[in-house]
Order: sequence, then C-alpha cells, then structure tokens
Amino acid sequence: MSRISELSGEFGLSGAAEGTGQTELAPDTRLFVPAHPRYPADPELAPGVGFEFLTEPRTGSAVPVAFTTLDALVGALGENQPWIALPAGPFAELMRRNGFGHLKVDPVLRPGTQPYWTAENLRDYTEAVRT
Repeated sequence: MSRISELSGEFGLSGAAEGTGQTELAPDTRLFVPAHPRYPADPELAPGVGFEFLTEPRTGSAVPVAFTTLDALVGALGENQPWIALPAGPFAELMRRNGFGHLKVDPVLRPGTQPYWTAENLRDYTEAVRT
C-alpha cells in the first residue's frame, strides 16, 4: 500500500459518486483505480497489483479510492499515475475483504497536493522493475 495524497472534505462515502446524486454505484460500473504492478523479490512468484490509497486527514487512515472516469483520475492524481480499471462490485468486495469498510469515489484532494507519480519517478520505477 502506498499513500499517494490526502483527501479533503468528509470521509465515509460508501460507493457513491460525489455530486452525481447517486447513492450507490451499479456493481458493473467501471472504476479507474490508482494501482501499479508489484514484482516480488522471488522471480518464481507471479507479479501482482499494488493498490494505492489516499490518507484520511483527520485519522491518518488509508482510504481506498476510485474514479468514475479516467479524466477524473488524471485530474486528481496527474497524468503519470498508473491505474487499472475494475468493476465497482468486485473492487468494493476486495477492499471489504481486506478490512476497508468504505471507499471514496471521485475524491477531492487538498488544494496544492502534488501528484506522487512524476515522469521521473515513473521512469525510475520502470527501470527498477526491468532488472
């Protein structure tokens, strides 16, 4: 898990897209989730996916996040942010099974938050996993 930024506003949105008037997302709604490949030190093990979380400002807790559009993800986290697309239902279930009761959809970040993934550290990461 890596903390990529900080949320602003209230936490506890249970799968509802802010500002849409929706109270729930359909399970097959495609979500764009900040994530990147994870390569174990043991080459015999299969690579996996490392989900990236935001930090809830009042508690410091990790919060799983997703975006309803790729433009929303890029607008919040920057054009270098790695991501995967997943259906809302399976993603919410995966997070629930891993101890997260809520996920934040289309979060609002604190003003001035700098994206974690820059072109330079994305390049460095790519070089590191090639070796």
